[in-house]
Amino acid sequence: MKPAERLLRAALIPNQLMEKGERVVIGLSGGADSLCLLYTLWDYNRRQHQNWQIFPVHIHPGFPDWQTARVEKTCAQLGLACLVKKIDVLRKLKETKTDSCFFCARERRKALFMTAAELNCAKVALGHHLEDVNETFLLNLLFASSASTILPRQVLFNGALTVIRPLYYFTEEMIKTRLRNAGLRPIYNPCPYQKKGSRMLLRRFLTRLARTDPRIKTNLFWGIHNLKIQYLPEKREVLDSKTH
Repeated sequence: MKPAERLLRAALIPNQLMEKGERVVIGLSGGADSLCLLYTLWDYNRRQHQNWQIFPVHIHPGFPDWQTARVEKTCAQLGLACLVKKIDVLRKLKETKTDSCFFCARERRKALFMTAAELNCAKVALGHHLEDVNETFLLNLLFASSASTILPRQVLFNGALTVIRPLYYFTEEMIKTRLRNAGLRPIYNPCPYQKKGSRMLLRRFLTRLARTDPRIKTNLFWGIHNLKIQYLPEKREVLDSKTH
């Protein structure tokens, strides 16, 4: 079994991400991660006869010069129809006087979930991978005082929707290699917020750190999954020093 399929099955089977014959929406930005997700699920579905109904959905945020033609063409090459949903993130940013990558991502995620409901899909697949798990853990730890991260399977809205992450154990390098072998090129659209925010700061830091030791990223990932509870402090109520 090839490494990519082994890691895909490691996420799919133990976490019960997909059953045969299920309907699933794939959040397709056109970037490397989501494109690899689409191709990987399409290929596995074809070879393993899972009879999944796959619905690629692309959320157009309304930014200038945003291109969707190549995203739709790539889906058509796989025999899939891409549904493009357009929203107006810029208008909402102006209304709320917000300049935030987080806000934009939230609006796009909201539109994706609403589209899944319209398509009668209870599963939404996202292209998060190993490095995303690491970054989310550090973001929550450093900026939210919470030791938490994304999971392969997360149930939302009292069970109405389940988010799945089949590429959970994939590295960025593996994703790039898989796309290259499949002859697929990522589609990059000009996002005004992609170079901003704490996540990008952490990503650059981890990339620099990994140059000193390539094991850094995988060590962090498996460390998150190997917490020694007996060596962590118990949760206690901490009084605000200002009250004394």
